[in-house]
Amino acid sequence: MANVSRGPSRSRGARWSKRGAVALVLVAGVATAMAACLPGGNAVPAGDEADAGGLSLGDGSTLGPRADVDLGDPFALDGLLPAHGPFSGKTRALVSGRGFSSDMRVFVGGVEVPREAVFASNVTRIAIEVPPGKPGPAEVRVKNTKTAEERALPAGFTYDAVVLRPDSGATSGGTRIEVEGSGTAFVAATTVAIGGRPCTDVSVKDTTHLACTTPEHSAGAKDVVVTTGVDRIQVREAYTYSDAADGYRGGLSGGALAGRIKVLAFDSFTGKPLAGGTVVVGGDLATAKIAKVSQSGAVELSDPSFTSKLTVSVAAKCHQPMTFVDVPVDTVTVYLDPVMDLSCAEGDPPSIGGGGGRFGGIIEGELVFPGGVEFRRAGWSGVPAPKRPTERQAAYVFFSQASPGERFVLPEAVTAVTPDSPGSAGYLFNVVGAPGNHTLYAVAGLEDRSESPPRFVPYVLGFVRGVGLGARQKVVGADIFMNVIADAPLAVSATTPPPAPRSPDRLVTQVALSLGTGFATLPLGERTTLLPVTAPITYIGLPSLDAAAATESYVISARAVSGPRAELPLSAVSRVRTNGQQIALGGFLPVPQMVAPAAGAWDGKRIKFNMIPESTTADLVKVSVLSRGGLVGWTIVLPGNVRDAAIPDLSALPGPDMLGLVRGPIVSTVSVARIEAFDYGRLRFGQLGSGSWSASAVDSLAGVF
Repeated sequence: MANVSRGPSRSRGARWSKRGAVALVLVAGVATAMAACLPGGNAVPAGDEADAGGLSLGDGSTLGPRADVDLGDPFALDGLLPAHGPFSGKTRALVSGRGFSSDMRVFVGGVEVPREAVFASNVTRIAIEVPPGKPGPAEVRVKNTKTAEERALPAGFTYDAVVLRPDSGATSGGTRIEVEGSGTAFVAATTVAIGGRPCTDVSVKDTTHLACTTPEHSAGAKDVVVTTGVDRIQVREAYTYSDAADGYRGGLSGGALAGRIKVLAFDSFTGKPLAGGTVVVGGDLATAKIAKVSQSGAVELSDPSFTSKLTVSVAAKCHQPMTFVDVPVDTVTVYLDPVMDLSCAEGDPPSIGGGGGRFGGIIEGELVFPGGVEFRRAGWSGVPAPKRPTERQAAYVFFSQASPGERFVLPEAVTAVTPDSPGSAGYLFNVVGAPGNHTLYAVAGLEDRSESPPRFVPYVLGFVRGVGLGARQKVVGADIFMNVIADAPLAVSATTPPPAPRSPDRLVTQVALSLGTGFATLPLGERTTLLPVTAPITYIGLPSLDAAAATESYVISARAVSGPRAELPLSAVSRVRTNGQQIALGGFLPVPQMVAPAAGAWDGKRIKFNMIPESTTADLVKVSVLSRGGLVGWTIVLPGNVRDAAIPDLSALPGPDMLGLVRGPIVSTVSVARIEAFDYGRLRFGQLGSGSWSASAVDSLAGVF
């Protein structure tokens, strides 16, 4: 378990831009980088010359497994995932290693896992249900019944001293939870903290049972700390905050329409009510019902005709308007983005929230390769020795990504961990990160920066999960065990979208590795192929799904795009998972053909587009119309079966404030999307982002409003 400490004074200037996703690695000689603000923004997709994630593959002779790579003990026990769980047992865990047979016995803390609690087994993994045990570290032992061979890890699993019921709740807090301990001595003064924030209304029932109310917190898994006097019990990721599957607020909810509808309107940056904002119910401004938002951010409109689907629009001064077409439920919650325009800063500025970045912290650990002995670290096993004078062994550390579609970007050479890096059990690394709970992954391989672009071929990967980091803190001991070999192949057979008047001309496919709820982007994870695709797209050098990656899968995304700059029109599928070595990839949506708005003049009163074939099914349509050079935008949301809808011209609303688009040039973008298990009447704001779409097609045209 990583230890948390206050960082040295030199870390207090380290700041984090949350748009950045690549770890800033601190090595000897560049410690001053700790005070730098990490650069933000996503990399701009490159053209055909950036095949394979922007990395040159050389002549291909170094790709794939090397015969001179030592894979270690043919019968080995690497560990359990997760590596900890409650003392009460029943944690579903995966035992990973090599050389397992179909007749294996598993022991945790000296207790054999019953046969009925062993769910699956193959040569590299055994799925088990951990038996109950005493709090603290426990030995994990496996025995091959056929050969009588045994392997053990002295502290392969840790039993947590407390368990929470329930172990998840809303980000707003207020969830009443029960905390049960084993060997604990709870007293009236015992405190409970979740993610560093105290629980309230603590009620101690006896020495092993208490209850409390959760505090408000951000979404995600949080550590829980129970303190009784000098005794402190910490459990990693014991409680998870989540409002919904997408972790966002806002959208459609409530029951069926029955003569009234409630609209709640807030600022998306601050969450404050948009008092005085305007709500329009109806698609024609001449007949629509119009009301003002109250000080609490809510307004309720009643009319006997409100029994079928309604079009609901929300607008406010210095904020971007939104419209929802065919709303089937009685509650609409809207979060409007502010307009970043100087005219809004004169006397009535938009509510853009607090400024400045967040102070980050430092995570320190070592890259530990198999084969080390006491007082002597192992060499870079699995990574072959350089064969060219311009090659070197190098490793880089990254934070897991939120999206599998992010491109792999090779960091600066100075940030590399090399065989010359200091360390005791391994090779030292330091990274700067934002406060929160992190998963890190490291990629070790051969690089040659004499080529342009630089060539990097991965051979070994490793992961560390659940590293909690506070602002201006330093976490030490976050070691990454480099035990995942990058030797796996994958063949992708893609069925691309049908042709249309405006169609993509090439396919960009990407393969990432799942890491719990995040993803690892890979050095050899991207290919670009001209359309039509006539043969499988082949990958080699992917991480093998064993050892620390035994519970993970490959996540494939593909984008049919236009031109070497990967421009619109676009059709994409994403988050397709597989554990095999080949997969058929389909489900592409046809590109929408825009009618209104389109390339000509638009009156702001109708949304219309076509799809070929007309029978195409989609779940959601999102239209974005930008005016005044992108400063003022209007988002219109429709259910997937609607291709033609009347909307109110918000610019014609009475009053001194401009609430709609600005007359002049506009750029309109239409996106159609498929979303897994989607219900338009339960739409969440997070589902308006492409990260929630399993398939989508997008086109954009310039026009005039």
